[in-house]
Amino acid sequence: MKRIAVVLGRGGHTAQTFALVDLLGPEYEYLYLIGLLDKLTPRKIRIKGRVLPVLPPRLLPQDSKVMAVIRTLVTLMLSFVYFRIFRPAVVVSCGTGLTVPIFYAARVLGIKRVFIESMSRVTELSMTGRILLGKTDLFVVQWPQLASKTPGAIYGGQLL
Repeated sequence: MKRIAVVLGRGGHTAQTFALVDLLGPEYEYLYLIGLLDKLTPRKIRIKGRVLPVLPPRLLPQDSKVMAVIRTLVTLMLSFVYFRIFRPAVVVSCGTGLTVPIFYAARVLGIKRVFIESMSRVTELSMTGRILLGKTDLFVVQWPQLASKTPGAIYGGQLL
């Protein structure tokens, strides 16, 4: 059975990601990478899988840049460990900021990466999207006007 690692953020990112997982269905084994303090998202998982905690780059709005860098590096290292142990075939994200260090670990290990820009991004990419554009195996946007002005992106329709 193929394993898919799924990066889950909070809010709209999570709803879109769950819609994607519902489309993919239960024939895969899922690994859910979730922010350490996020207690709500794991309860919303409909297709069961292993939940792996990571550190979000920003825990509080007033966090220092130094702490954000440290947490990002810890998430990068955790991702290496998780991917070496669980060996997913692909890592998928719908735009959450947790994605950047996780995708970099996957890239170094040769794991395929699929980034789906949040449907809230109609005319311009998110910061995460701008960082990852050109560094994924598949970069999908949910609005045709965004696809037409983003070289390297494809229009995939809306998840919700």
